[in-house]
Amino acid sequence: MAIDNFIPDIWSASLETEYFANQIVIPTVSGKYTGEVQRGNTVKITGAVTPTIVDYAGASRSITAEALNDDGQDLNIDQEKAFSFIVDDIDEVQAAGSMEPYTVAAGRALAEDAESALLSNMLTQSWSLNVTGASPASITTYATAKAAILKARTFLNTKKIPNQGRYLAVNPDFAQYLVDGLSDVALAGGSNELRNGQIAEAWGFTILETPLLGTSGTPTFVAYQDAGAAFVSQISKVEALRHQTKFADIVRGLNVYGSKVIRQHAVASFVSGGTTQNAFSSFLS
Repeated sequence: MAIDNFIPDIWSASLETEYFANQIVIPTVSGKYTGEVQRGNTVKITGAVTPTIVDYAGASRSITAEALNDDGQDLNIDQEKAFSFIVDDIDEVQAAGSMEPYTVAAGRALAEDAESALLSNMLTQSWSLNVTGASPASITTYATAKAAILKARTFLNTKKIPNQGRYLAVNPDFAQYLVDGLSDVALAGGSNELRNGQIAEAWGFTILETPLLGTSGTPTFVAYQDAGAAFVSQISKVEALRHQTKFADIVRGLNVYGSKVIRQHAVASFVSGGTTQNAFSSFLS
């Protein structure tokens, strides 16, 4: 049977390679919580609380221990996405060449689904920025786009977010104004090879372009520090079985994952002409 020639370990490894290769934003957020991932699992994240700094000098030279509450939160692994498709006799496909076309297609589809979920959470769980007036400004030029980014930069600086590891994910509608105003030197982004999706290094941000952010036609960005959001995932199953009514095989796979904004003030979003909302804590347990 064709199913006997299916090599799930090799095919799964190839699938994961394509899955990671087609990610833009996921590699820039925290992945340190990845471990034994199964649907329904919850990762308990312990948040450190900053203690109060007090004077020690003086006659008594003593201090009182402060009781600190743990800002713990849950990262739910609650997404379970699968693919299933028919291949005319896997043994013939592998003999003729490779499973690469199927690997590439499945890997890209899984990556797009996971990135969309992460970006949606970063947009809805972030602090929403206003730029001018009673509601956010409309981005129509390079100048207005730059002003919005500088507003995000000021916000992160005010909240004492580390400068290292800052990113700005923008959708194509926002990117067009940046590309229009940035010089060729800025577009080079430095001496390192540009990552997939990177369009510039500017204003302390590595700027990444992704069509999966926001609504098409509305300039949108999310400014964040890499420890501000977390993503965990695992392609838990890749298997093949014989089709019941065709001379063909069925290949299917399962990806489980979860994502969340986990650091207060470390993720800020802006939507052109959007409705202002009150800033809120991104600890959404």
